[in-house]
Amino acid sequence: MAILGLLIERPDQTVAEVAEELKVRFARSRFDPATASHTLRRMAHGERTRPRVRRSYESPGSGRKLDRYRATLAGMDEFRSWMYARPTGVPALREALYGRIELCQLEDLPELIRIAREEASIATDFFSETKTRLSHHLERNRRKSKREEPGPKDYLQEVRNVLLHITPEYWSARSIHNEEIARHLERVAERAGVQFEAAP
Repeated sequence: MAILGLLIERPDQTVAEVAEELKVRFARSRFDPATASHTLRRMAHGERTRPRVRRSYESPGSGRKLDRYRATLAGMDEFRSWMYARPTGVPALREALYGRIELCQLEDLPELIRIAREEASIATDFFSETKTRLSHHLERNRRKSKREEPGPKDYLQEVRNVLLHITPEYWSARSIHNEEIARHLERVAERAGVQFEAAP
């Protein structure tokens, strides 16, 4: 969907341009550098569905990075369906720690405690990183000259900056959440007489 959205936003991008946009605008997803090339070819062939993109320019030679693509009507319809679809069902539980807790034995407690602490530490690092990014963003905005009336581009930029503002809170809450899990598991381990490594 990210690639379709990028092509709808700006048609006739080269494969290299799409790859760069994925890298810059969806940095957290860590797309493989070859994702754009493989996905565009697959969407253009439409083996299981109607082609969602079409090649609007084929570059000479064997290199495909300068080929240009644009979304087809089927691609636009699919993107709009995804964008406006109401979420249904229960979200997938992706936390491996939760599954381990559900299936653990008492002897697994030391490892669960270690994992919970590690998750808390990772979340703390992400909180620090995203907070710094937000601070830089706010500082840049303070330096910009104020325009009289914000326009559509300004509002669209505000939409794109939503996660920049909200993500630090998410990582902070996630850090606290995992620290609480670790502390609770430690209390259970102590009462059960299970030895575990003390927190550093």
